[in-house]
Amino acid sequence: MGKTILCVHGRSFKPRRSALWPLWKNAIRHGLERDHPESLPTYEAACKQFVYFGDLSNAFLRAGGEKYDEDADIESRRQTLVDLRQFARGQFNKRTYNRLPGKDAFKEFMADSLSPLAAPFGLSELLITSVAKDIREYWNFDSDFGSRIRATMTEPLKRAMNRGDDILVVSHSLGTMLAYDTFWKFSHTSEYRQRYADKKIDLWLTLGSPLPDTTIKRNLKGARAGGLRRYPHNVRRWVNVAAEDDYICHDKTAVNDYRAMRELSPPTRIEDRKIYNLAVRGGTSNPHHGCGYLVSPTVAKLIADWLT
Repeated sequence: MGKTILCVHGRSFKPRRSALWPLWKNAIRHGLERDHPESLPTYEAACKQFVYFGDLSNAFLRAGGEKYDEDADIESRRQTLVDLRQFARGQFNKRTYNRLPGKDAFKEFMADSLSPLAAPFGLSELLITSVAKDIREYWNFDSDFGSRIRATMTEPLKRAMNRGDDILVVSHSLGTMLAYDTFWKFSHTSEYRQRYADKKIDLWLTLGSPLPDTTIKRNLKGARAGGLRRYPHNVRRWVNVAAEDDYICHDKTAVNDYRAMRELSPPTRIEDRKIYNLAVRGGTSNPHHGCGYLVSPTVAKLIADWLT
């Protein structure tokens, strides 16, 4: 038995795999090296897999008329990680965060204020569509976008389960929806249930996740099922990490939304953690940035504890 870390990136335009995957690995490695260097040998020895669907997201967004400069994006992401490495462990706090350039909580305020009021009338979906078109397309039944994205996670998860590995899944943004739906499929569909229903994910980290949002919950796999069949049954521990002012995760608590998962046998342990994401891109605070989540002391400790 070994250890497998599955990393699942998030929404919006993404650079090619060969550029994005090293940034994720280096961000995780930096957090561990800074705070928990004793866990580095185990991290290096673990099987690390990247669930990449950036080519699909890029094609969809470009078809909608959006522009993307990949080279500029890669350089910006690299510089952001360089800047994040300058912060000491004790600086990931509100005081440091409030000093970041361009900090703006308006988007989160609007999402947090309007979404609960709009959801009963179907307007929450319109809000999501306006700021995250790829999330809306993910659950569009008239499109194969969602199924093609889910396919990118199926094989890596099967391989890890077939080996009998301890499994950590680190997912960000739209990637948390992809992970949830994949876990549900492995728990309940005839294609996977017989062989994989008893296989478990030891730890699932959701970073900047929209899963607690009312409209998102209505569109997940199993949302229309009855009783405990509504939920995946293969996650031992789920830690939901949400950053201040990250409007994609404007609802920052998963515990109350997925409370019934604690009644599963065995139960899923669910926890919520709030952090300050110190990422800055283009001279402006970016609290949804994936590497900003990955280098945070909270995420570093969760990964280190799992490794050791």
